[in-house]
Amino acid sequence: MNYEIVLEEFKNFTQKFDIKNPDILMKINHSYYVADLASKLAKRLELDEEKRVLLKVIGLLHDLGRFIQYENTGVYSDVNSMMDHADLGINYLFLDSHIKDFKIPEKYHEIMEKVIKNHNKLKIDENLKEEELFLVKFIRDVDKIDILRQEAAREDFIYDTEISNKVKKDFYNHVLINKKDIKSTSEAIVSELAYVFDINFKESYELLNESDNLELYLSVIMVDKQECITEFDLIKKEVRTYLENKIK
Repeated sequence: MNYEIVLEEFKNFTQKFDIKNPDILMKINHSYYVADLASKLAKRLELDEEKRVLLKVIGLLHDLGRFIQYENTGVYSDVNSMMDHADLGINYLFLDSHIKDFKIPEKYHEIMEKVIKNHNKLKIDENLKEEELFLVKFIRDVDKIDILRQEAAREDFIYDTEISNKVKKDFYNHVLINKKDIKSTSEAIVSELAYVFDINFKESYELLNESDNLELYLSVIMVDKQECITEFDLIKKEVRTYLENKIK
């Protein structure tokens, strides 16, 4: 498989959209960052060249469905759009046969479909084979590492309401927060910080730490109410301590 050929077709794909739109450009850049992180993590994990290329390709293509979602609804939200962006990408690549556009050999199709489908799910499919599960965890890691950078680059966020007991419980239990439970900007912030709890490899945590993406994200959060300041200080301490323990 030739990454440069895939990259060229990815550029052709994105030209179908308004690349002057900051939201579209944001998602293009996210795809490039995830592909680059995939290459770095694969090297740290000492994977063979075939897997390195495969994971870099999946990193580049994992969010194709986001472009389709945004074109149809104007938002990057699976809940608000009522569209699962991973499934949209799978449909485009495999149901509509656009995987052929990328000149990707057929032997990779099945595993690519499973990895892309599972990259955004609250829980990973329990029926995956060992190798499939490894690749899914890998892509979920590099995706989450860059989401913190991506979101920090969008705008300043205001943490202005206390979070619900359900969101708080999930956060302090170190589990992902269901998007359906998010009712405020504060809860959306906490749900993205909880991504740190769903990273699978020590080397991924090292990359996250070296990138400084967590601190970048935290730096754009504004808090102005005393009760929120106290709550958010504890949340910051929890996520920072968790990361520190993972890279020891």
